Amino acid sequence: MATYHQEQWAYPFHDPKSFKPVKLDCKQWAQGAKSAGMKYAVFTAKHHDGFCLWDTSVSGYDIANSDYKGLDIVKEYVEAFRAEGIKIGLYFSVMDWHHGIDKGKINQENIAFMKRQLTELLTNYGEIICIVIDGWGSKWGGPTFEELPFSVLADHIHSIQPNCLVINHSCNTSLEQSQIIHYEATHGQHCPYDNTIPSQQGPTLQPAWFWEPGFEQAELKSVSDVNAELHFANNHYTNYLLNVSPNIDGLLDDNVIKRLKEIGELVQVTTEKMTSLPTRTEVNRLVKVKASSQEKGYEAQHVIDANLHTNWKFLTTDKERWVELNYGKPETFNKVICGEFYRDIKKFKIEAYVNHKWREIAHGEEMGVNFHASFKAVTAQKYRLTILDCDRIPLLSEITFVQY
Repeated sequence: MATYHQEQWAYPFHDPKSFKPVKLDCKQWAQGAKSAGMKYAVFTAKHHDGFCLWDTSVSGYDIANSDYKGLDIVKEYVEAFRAEGIKIGLYFSVMDWHHGIDKGKINQENIAFMKRQLTELLTNYGEIICIVIDGWGSKWGGPTFEELPFSVLADHIHSIQPNCLVINHSCNTSLEQSQIIHYEATHGQHCPYDNTIPSQQGPTLQPAWFWEPGFEQAELKSVSDVNAELHFANNHYTNYLLNVSPNIDGLLDDNVIKRLKEIGELVQVTTEKMTSLPTRTEVNRLVKVKASSQEKGYEAQHVIDANLHTNWKFLTTDKERWVELNYGKPETFNKVICGEFYRDIKKFKIEAYVNHKWREIAHGEEMGVNFHASFKAVTAQKYRLTILDCDRIPLLSEITFVQY
């Protein structure tokens, strides 16, 4: 529904008839994915607005009441991708604004509603290798794990398909809330340099998750960037789930089809670290963090915990406003990813301690939730981010250095 209203998070009460992909062709999507060398796919069956792309028995807010002539896009997707030898996954949002399912609103009725919908998705389409769940204990909302424990839905899913992985966008690295960690690549959360947790990372090929007018001519993620990101992810126990979005006609734009083919011609998936997964679940284990100041509850250590719920905040009296990462020994990096909880930072710089002095390697104006910069490879034991200007005291969520 977001595609038809230029809303990345769609308003939850649009007229179902506004959903009308007149040329929808899941075979075209599958062929594009195949040309890129993709091994599995995840289809957004329901996003936060609650509009369902299958004919669900528990709601009228679905494609059965739209102007789309088919009755089940999930089925069309499954059949098309299976025909290309691509394994099937589905995305399902727990947070459902249309049906009033959100933080503080969990009861037995809406738990039964979620279970009915998950049952439909897990019984009508054959083997589903994973359910990617969003809007559940995440930074942007949805029910908490206190009011809706992970086991409630995970156990239900496994009672139907025991081998279906439950991958939750919980915005942290706890395997008590997800079987596979999902790093939110568009929110400044990135697979760390020493990651050994079974994980998945999800960037976008286009400028945003859902299609908007102009995307047909937009600059897409480059083949070289995809290649570098994929190989870093695969060498750190992480799958690479690259998002693409069909247009209002229900087709992938020509520029997307072309880029997917270019990716497939260059990129080769590495598997050398996929044979045995370690059990260690900490990240940035050897990194020590200190700051010019820190407020209680907002300690500097939070910038390396890969948890978007925790942040660093300097004191109001602090004039220096820096946070420093000490890796314990020289480490070589050529890219930094960082993000703040809101959008308060207006100017900052990033430095490496080389030859007994700080050397600037990157800088930025507004940081926002997802800043990234590449630089010439530098080897140093200590790295530092300094906030030079801000509207109010910011909440810095993450800083991650990697080498592509």
